[in-house]
Amino acid sequence: MNDGNENKRQGTISSARLNLLSSMVGGGCLSLPLAFHQTGNIFVGPIILVVTALFAQQSILFLIKAGVYSTTSRGNDEANNAESRRNDILGNRKGVASYENVASCAFGPKARLCAMALVCICCYFAAVGYAVLLRDMLEPIVDAIVTPAEGVGGGPTFARNAAMLLIVLCTSPLTTWRNLTALKDVGAASMVAVLTVGLCVAYRSIECQMGVGENNSSKSEDVDGSMRAFPPSIKELLDALPLFVSSYVCHFNVLPIHNELKCPSSDRVKHWVRTTIWPATLFYYVIGLSGSMFAKCTASGSVQGNILLDFDEDDPLLLLGRLCLAMTITLAFPMVVIPPRDIIVRSLRGSSIGMREHQSALNTTTNDNADLNELTIVDFEPIDMNNTGNTLEEPLLVLEHQSVSTMSMAGESDEFDENNLQTSSTQLREGDADSKVLRSIVALLVFWSAAGVACSVKSIDVVWDLVGSSFSIVLAFLIPCGAYLKLSRRRRFAEVQGGRFGYRKWMVSRSVAWVVIFIFAPLMVISTLNACYNRFLSKSN
Repeated sequence: MNDGNENKRQGTISSARLNLLSSMVGGGCLSLPLAFHQTGNIFVGPIILVVTALFAQQSILFLIKAGVYSTTSRGNDEANNAESRRNDILGNRKGVASYENVASCAFGPKARLCAMALVCICCYFAAVGYAVLLRDMLEPIVDAIVTPAEGVGGGPTFARNAAMLLIVLCTSPLTTWRNLTALKDVGAASMVAVLTVGLCVAYRSIECQMGVGENNSSKSEDVDGSMRAFPPSIKELLDALPLFVSSYVCHFNVLPIHNELKCPSSDRVKHWVRTTIWPATLFYYVIGLSGSMFAKCTASGSVQGNILLDFDEDDPLLLLGRLCLAMTITLAFPMVVIPPRDIIVRSLRGSSIGMREHQSALNTTTNDNADLNELTIVDFEPIDMNNTGNTLEEPLLVLEHQSVSTMSMAGESDEFDENNLQTSSTQLREGDADSKVLRSIVALLVFWSAAGVACSVKSIDVVWDLVGSSFSIVLAFLIPCGAYLKLSRRRRFAEVQGGRFGYRKWMVSRSVAWVVIFIFAPLMVISTLNACYNRFLSKSN
C-alpha cells in the first residue's frame, strides 16, 4: 500500500512549513542578539533583519522557479507532451527538481559539480557545527556526572564527546528516511523546543531590564549601552551581516520540500514561503532584541555569540534553555544530513535525479516528469500557450485555482494510462531495497564523519564565519537568482491574460533578481575578507 504512494506528492503546507523552518531556525538564532547589539537593536538591526527576510523570500521563490524551468527545458515538445503533463498534474506526481540540476541547466555541466560541492560543504560543516554546539549544551550535565580534570575548560573531553556521540547514535535512523515530508513531526518538536529557548532568553532579559532578581542588576558601567539605534562602527556592522544572512539559509532543502508538496500552485507555494519566512522573522526579532538588551546585565556590556553563555550556569531557566536547544539541534541533524546524502546517492547511481529518472525512462511518454511542477509556473510568469495543442484546453490557468479536492475529482474522470504507472511502480519496488541500503550507508558515513570531526574541534567560530560569509551567500542568493535570470530568459512569452501586464511582471521579477545579485555579490567579497581578517590578522585573536 505504501508502494502505491511512493511517487505521490504527500506534503502539505503545514509539513512543508515545518520542514523549512527546521532547516532555517536552529542554533544560529542564538547569535542574533550579538548581531542586534552590533548593528543597533532599536533601528538599524531590525531594518537589516526585515530586508534580509525580503531578499531570502525572493531568492527562495527564484530557486523554485528555476527548478521548474530546469525540469521543463529538457525535451520540451509541448504539443506532444501536453497530455502527459495533464496526467502528471492530476496524478499529483512528485517533482524531480534538484539544486545541482538547476545550476547545470543554467550555467553548464561544470556548474553541477560546483553546486554539489557547495551544498555538501555547507551542510557538512553545519552538521559539524551542530555537533559541537550540542556537546557544549550538554556540558553542564555531563560535568555534573563525570567531573572533568582540574583546569579543563570548555571544549572536548572523553565524557563530553561520548555524550554527544550517544545523541548522534540515537538520531542516526532519522537521517536514513527517504524524504523530508516524513520528518514533519520532528520539525514540529524542533520548533517547540527552539521557541522555548527564545522565551527563556526573553524572560531573563525582561527581568534584567526591570532589575528583578539579585543576579539581574546592571553589571556594566555603560547602563544605556544595551539600547542603541546605530552601529558604533562600520567594522561591527560588517561583523554582524553574515549572522543575519546565515539565519535564513535553508535553500538546500527548498526544492526537495517543493517536490513533495501537494498541488504546488503558485498561490500555495507563495503562501508556504511567506508563512515560513515571516513567523521566523518575528521570532528572530524577539530573540535578537531581547537578547541584545541583556547586555545591560553582563560585565562587559555586550553579549556573546551564543547568548546562553551570558547566563549563570546554575540558572535553572538556563538549564531548561540548554536542554531545549540540545533537542532543537538533535532534531535538526536530518535536515543538514539528507541534502548531501541525496546528492552523493544520485552521483553514485550515475543519475542526476535518481530513481525518478529511472521511472521516466520506463514510461513511454517523452517528457513524463518534465512539467509536474507546471502549476507553479502559471502565476509566476505567463508562459507561451500557443503550442499546447487541443489536448489541454483551458491549460493550467483553470487548474491553478482549483483546490486539491477538485483536482482529485477531475483525476477520477480523466482517462490516462494506469498500466504504465503500475509497471513503473513495480520496477521501482524491485530496486527500492538496494536504494534504501545505499541511502542508509551514505547517510551514516556523512553523519558520523561530521560527528568525528566535531570531537576534535574546540570552537567552530572560524568555520561559521568563513562559511557564513562566503558559501552561504553563494548558495542562498547568488546561484538561485543567477539561475532564474538565465533560465527565465530562455522561456517564450505570449500576451496571454493581461498582455503587457504579464510582460511587466516578468521584467520586474528579473529586475529584483539583478538587485539581489548586485547587493550580495560585493557583500560576499567584503564579508569574506572581513572574516579572514578577524580570524587570521586581527590582534584581538
